[in-house]
Order: sequence, then structure tokens, then C-alpha cells
Amino acid sequence: MSLLLGACGGAPPTAVSSDRTGADASLGSPAAPRIAASRESSKPTPQAAAKRARPAVNCKKLKCIALTYDDGPSPKTTAKLIKILKKHKAKATFFQLGQLAKRHPKLVRKIHQMGSEVANHSWDHDSLNRKSVKGAHQDLKRASAAIEKGCRCRVRLMRPPYGATDKGVDKAAKKAGLAEILWDIDTLDWSSRNPGKIKRKVLRGAARNRIVLMHDIHRTTIAAQEDIIKGLKKRGYTLVTVSELLGKPKPGKRYPKSWR
Repeated sequence: MSLLLGACGGAPPTAVSSDRTGADASLGSPAAPRIAASRESSKPTPQAAAKRARPAVNCKKLKCIALTYDDGPSPKTTAKLIKILKKHKAKATFFQLGQLAKRHPKLVRKIHQMGSEVANHSWDHDSLNRKSVKGAHQDLKRASAAIEKGCRCRVRLMRPPYGATDKGVDKAAKKAGLAEILWDIDTLDWSSRNPGKIKRKVLRGAARNRIVLMHDIHRTTIAAQEDIIKGLKKRGYTLVTVSELLGKPKPGKRYPKSWR
């Protein structure tokens, strides 16, 4: 019986970039809830039909930008970020570690339910380019399975830890059915741990259709989000998911173009 009920909703840097994990190994590990199967009526309700009929975000017309967060989910920080995004009616994309998604499936589900996107950031932040194609594919497959169990959706995007990618990673991502998402703006939030600096990095680097890299495991990053979101909206930006920004990213392909 399938658990997948729908689809889930950054001059070029060097191959190994500054994206670092800070995943807290001490985080608790509650058992993932058992997911019950649901049955859909052959005749959808008017509300369901109206929901499907809503037009998708058109980033060819709107001034879009995609905020992305790596290395979660964390009950200490991701939960706060979800509240901030809901408050401002903003969407984002969360590149999650499979082992943490397995521990905190409710957070994965909340992100998906609010219209944001959950994506794959490997199982435990090991460098995928140091693995064989088979090894990288197994890592991605394992992580996607944990994330999908939490969100009850299909994961379609991945981001290689540290930005470390090569042709082998491309092949593994394609085999796993995942588009490879890097970034345009690296906030270096893991290094500065300074809300003011993080905010300035985003607002100074912001431009149409750009992808921003941050980490939802740092309290200082969460502290910067209110000002970042307000600042972007004041400048006319629509905050969207990566899939909304790119349209239909292809499995195995790298985005943005500067990484190809």
C-alpha cells in the first residue's frame, strides 16, 4: 500500500561549499506514527475541486525568491520557523536529513501541510561524491523514504551535503528521481551565527528567481527570519518553494544554471 498521497509543493561556488551540518545527535527519537491509508471518493467535493483549480504561482510574472533551509528538522528551531512562515504566509523549502526526519515525522508533516516543500539532504550529511553511484543512490533512497513517510508526499528534490557534487552524484540523483538543487546566495549562517549579518547577506544578494541557502538548526538563523521575510516582501518579492520557482526541475539536473 502506497503512503504517497501527493507531490511535495542556491561567480559559481566551488564544488565543496560551506554548507555544514550541525545536526544535534542528542535530539530525541520518538517512534514514527503509524500512517493509516485513506480512501478518496470518486466524486471530489466542491472544496477539493476548487483547491485543485487554483492557479499555480507564476514566477515568470511575479518577482520570486526561494528561501531554503538545510540540516533539519529540529524540534528546537524548525518548529519556531514554521510559525514564522505561517504568520507571514510565506513558503520555503526544507532540505532534510533522513535520520532526523525519521525521528521527527510530525515536523515533516507540518511543513508539508502549510504549503512549504520538504526535500532530501542525504541520510546523515555524509559527502555523496565520496560514495559510489550505487552507494549515493542508496543513501538518497533511504533518506527519501524517511521524509516521505513523514509528509505522506513524494520528494522530488535533493541537495548534496557541502555542495559536494560530481557526475556520479548526478547519476545517483537521477536514478532516485531527484533534481539537484544548489544555491545562488550562501548566507554563511553556520559560520557567523549573527542575525544581522545573515539578514544583510540575504537582502543584499536578493534578485529575481534566486535560491537562498540557510540552516534551520541554528537559533541565530531563526532570529533573522522575521526581518528577512519583511525585507523581501517590502521589496516586492513573493516567497515560493524551489519547485514553484523552477517549474518542473528534471531529475539528475543541477540548478541553478551556474552549477552545471
